[in-house]
Amino acid sequence: MQKFIQITDSHLFSTKPGKLLGMDTQYSLDAVLEKLRDEHCDYDFYLCTGDLSQDGTVESYQHLKNTLAKDGKPQHWIPGNHDHRPNMVQVASEEVEMKPVFRAGAWQIIMLDSQVPGAVGGNFSESQLQLLRDALDADSGSPTLVTMHHHPIAMECDWLDTQQIRNSQAFRDIIDQYDNVKVVLWGHVHQDSDQLINGVRFISTPSTCVQFTPESEDFDVDTCGPGYRWMELHDDGSIKTGVSRVEHIDFEIDYSVKGY
Repeated sequence: MQKFIQITDSHLFSTKPGKLLGMDTQYSLDAVLEKLRDEHCDYDFYLCTGDLSQDGTVESYQHLKNTLAKDGKPQHWIPGNHDHRPNMVQVASEEVEMKPVFRAGAWQIIMLDSQVPGAVGGNFSESQLQLLRDALDADSGSPTLVTMHHHPIAMECDWLDTQQIRNSQAFRDIIDQYDNVKVVLWGHVHQDSDQLINGVRFISTPSTCVQFTPESEDFDVDTCGPGYRWMELHDDGSIKTGVSRVEHIDFEIDYSVKGY
């Protein structure tokens, strides 16, 4: 069994304090990690699923890497729409932290890049879809988790669903051909969801900073605290997972802002 911690949408800045919608994102990340360390000590790695930086600077990525490195656990990163990949790879190696396919015990992990440079919404290039096909063809027996930044299914949140991966049906057509795909996991939506579709768990995870209100028509910030996801990958292809949020801390948020 392998256990990982998903950290997503940390929106860090080069300088401190850096604020998103009024929230100090480094402070909220530190609070999330403090809670994590109180609750778990037996995890094997971090999975960081995009929008790791708000300003895309080398310094912001170094802040994240240094913050997580205190635990001595491996880190795996993918970019989100706010990230600047050339600066990411100055801090996170494409052969280590950003390697697109890796093993986690009995499991195969496939990390896809849904970023469209200069756009908020997501899309998979043909090369990313081919990467997915190739990885699944090369190992069609191991239980597999596929992760990306943007959501591949609708969240029933009108403004967010305009940012859904444009060719998500092409992605789903591929994974439907392989019985070993067990989990699809993403960030971007700053909210928790978990549903079973054709035998596959489709899961989203809260941000380590501000949260978005589920099922909202227009941009709206939720009052829930920041959080993380833990997930156990069992050798038989089953999973256990949960979300933990920071409580009892009064984070400063500007609810009047209608975008980010």
